[in-house]
Amino acid sequence: MRVDPSRTHDYGATMVVPQQAPDYPWAVYLADRDLRFRLLAFDFDSSRLGPDRALADSDRLAAHLDNLGVYFLRAHSGPAGGQHIWIRLGEDGADPAAVRELARVLGQHYATFDTSALRNPAMGAVRPPGAPHRDGGRSVPHLDGAKLQQALKRVGRGTTPEVVTWLLARHPHTSPRPIAAISATVRVSDPTTNPHLDRPRRPLSAATQELLDTTPGKRADRSAITHSIFLGMACAGRTLDDARTAAASAPGLVRLREDRDNGRDDLARQWDRALHRAATFTHLPDDNAPQEPIDEDLDTIERALTVHAVRFAQPGGESDERILYALITFARTARTRTLDIDCRRLAQRAGLAASTISRRLRVLAQTGWVTQTDVAAGTRAASWTLNLPPKGWEDAAATQGNPPPALTPAPTLLAHHTHDLWTPRPGLGAAAARIHWALLGGARTPEKIAGATGYSLKTVEKTLQRLCSVHLGGLGPASAESVKGELHAAAKELGLTEVSAGRRERHIVDRELYAWWNDEQAWRRRKGKKRGPKRNAGMATTLALPIDGPARIKYGRFPTKPGGRADYRTARDTVRGYLAPAERVAA
Repeated sequence: MRVDPSRTHDYGATMVVPQQAPDYPWAVYLADRDLRFRLLAFDFDSSRLGPDRALADSDRLAAHLDNLGVYFLRAHSGPAGGQHIWIRLGEDGADPAAVRELARVLGQHYATFDTSALRNPAMGAVRPPGAPHRDGGRSVPHLDGAKLQQALKRVGRGTTPEVVTWLLARHPHTSPRPIAAISATVRVSDPTTNPHLDRPRRPLSAATQELLDTTPGKRADRSAITHSIFLGMACAGRTLDDARTAAASAPGLVRLREDRDNGRDDLARQWDRALHRAATFTHLPDDNAPQEPIDEDLDTIERALTVHAVRFAQPGGESDERILYALITFARTARTRTLDIDCRRLAQRAGLAASTISRRLRVLAQTGWVTQTDVAAGTRAASWTLNLPPKGWEDAAATQGNPPPALTPAPTLLAHHTHDLWTPRPGLGAAAARIHWALLGGARTPEKIAGATGYSLKTVEKTLQRLCSVHLGGLGPASAESVKGELHAAAKELGLTEVSAGRRERHIVDRELYAWWNDEQAWRRRKGKKRGPKRNAGMATTLALPIDGPARIKYGRFPTKPGGRADYRTARDTVRGYLAPAERVAA
């Protein structure tokens, strides 16, 4: 098991399960040595949206499991109000790729769901019932006494691994872009005996060498450090044998030696993971390699947004800024500026309504920022190209030889700007988000904030007063975690902790309605005698399908009004009933 003796949320140390459980936090692995999942632990975190939302999300998943006839155990994870749901798998366990896909899909449905443990079969671990929490208290089951003993007996029998497929069927989702669609430019040589990239061997980058030579601190994410080192070594043409040699003594790879000493030699899998990442994505953290054209283009776009930030202080400008930063994050991942993306997916990344995305994309197309290269057709999203800065938006300082401004990473800015606190009234609004961001960036007076954001001095002063009213007007240095906590506290005070979760649910319902109506239309156009399920608006609230199927099979015939027109209100209620089963939750 993995242990955290220092109570710092660092489970880097491992140990054989002792006869007496330790009095500090400990966690059990979810997968076996063959990396097949024997346990499923669904972790709902209360740190961002609060304990009420974590409990509501876990209630919804528990209702799905209950309707599917799956035995599970629920637990309060600790004093902060987080929730755990445990399932024991029988037979040979579940395939890690299927569990990883389930984690991705559940992340689309539950705003508080933590996917990390289910996405990492080698290291994924969760504190079981009874394990202490670093902030005090323990993980405590919802049940006690005879009911708890009965639940443990039922769960102990194990559930078929098909539960992974059943849950995927119960949670409508969009498929990720296949890896094959992203250009792979480097071949892996000698894949069976000594795998490495088919590229010349060259010195390691300064960043990779520093990671190799430095022992990770107690709070460091050693797994991430190992991956970064192997990624840099793969880019430099190193081989699996080189990785083994480095792991034998390099301070930065101490995690691999600890795992090996505890009977989990994970080096080959970690190297394979880094190697295939390096082969698929040509842009990798390597100080010695020149930037690729796609990264230079995206840096140019992002620099223009930074230099001309004041130009977004106009009606609709804040939305345009978020959309452009969101498109940059998608483009950096896809390695192309031409993206197939629907409005709802972009809306979730930018923290806006889908209707706002649709409207502002047309405005951005008129101003030259984006170009629609292909229209939407059926279930295929429209294709958009993110253009280089239009005329008048160039980085004048850079072209004149002055050093360009430091770029703020788009994900960091979006994480701040898309917080529930910045929604329109009763939230503080998008302008307040930009003013608070300038405050965090070092602007210390209303005049400097006005100059950085483009708003009038009167607007800035009025907004600063509102920020102070929710305890966000401090000027001292603050860590990312403390800022996150302050934003959540302010959102909770204003009753805004479920805005993004509600938007996520609406987008999923809209997708299902669209698919249902398309199925209905196809059924009506079909020639010959038509057979199908009866029209029953309440059908989906009680039916629990253990397999996936067309929307018309899941929900029945699309409801209509007396005149024959589609009844979207009833249809929406039906889909919601399917996504959030009736409260019949096994504790």
